[in-house]
Order: sequence, then structure tokens, then C-alpha cells
Amino acid sequence: MMRRPTKVITRKTDSVRIIKITGRLDPGEGPDQLFEMVERFLEDDEELSFLLDLRSVTYVSSTGVGSLIKSYRSVLKKKGHLKLLSPSQSVRNILAISKLDGVFEIFSEESEALASFKTKPA
Repeated sequence: MMRRPTKVITRKTDSVRIIKITGRLDPGEGPDQLFEMVERFLEDDEELSFLLDLRSVTYVSSTGVGSLIKSYRSVLKKKGHLKLLSPSQSVRNILAISKLDGVFEIFSEESEALASFKTKPA
């Protein structure tokens, strides 16, 4: 059975790089598109604020969860921020089961998420 490929589209709003993922977050044996993209932005543009738009993600595999964690850790190492936007219910369940809902900041509204990058934590 052929699976539709995962699509990854990015845009920039203010100083935040928004990465919209559509389809399955399942790098499997292939390249890890998400992690490679985050790494490229960290190195080339020295961008430090990332918002992953997960509302169109239909499935996350264990390697997909690994990709989220690797990306998060890579951004943290550079003293940046990586936050999640509107994960679908199935993705929320996986984040909850793996206790990652306590690690990632998760937002329902893009405007709220973007505003959170502007406020400095106390």
C-alpha cells in the first residue's frame, strides 16, 4: 500500500519559524525531514524560535516522536524555543502517553503561540 508522503511547509512570522507538517510524522528508514529542516535553520539562519503546526498530522510513529525530541533538544542547545500548535487528538494522545505533553508548550491558537515567543519567562 502506498502512503501519501509527508509534506513540510515553512513560513516566517516575525522572528518565529512556523513549520507545518501534513500527513504522517514517521521518518522510518528514510530521512528525518523535520529534524534536518530544524538543523538547517539553526545553522544557516541562526533562527531560534520554532512553532510546529501539527493540526494536519494524522499519525506519529515512535520515530516521529524521536524526531520531535531530537529537534527540541537541538533547539534548546542553542538556547532557542520549540513549541507545538494544535496537535490532532491522536497526536495529543501519543504526547500524553509518552509524557511529552509536560515537556512541550502546546497551543491551540497560532496568535497565542506567536505571542508566547515575545514574552520572556520570569
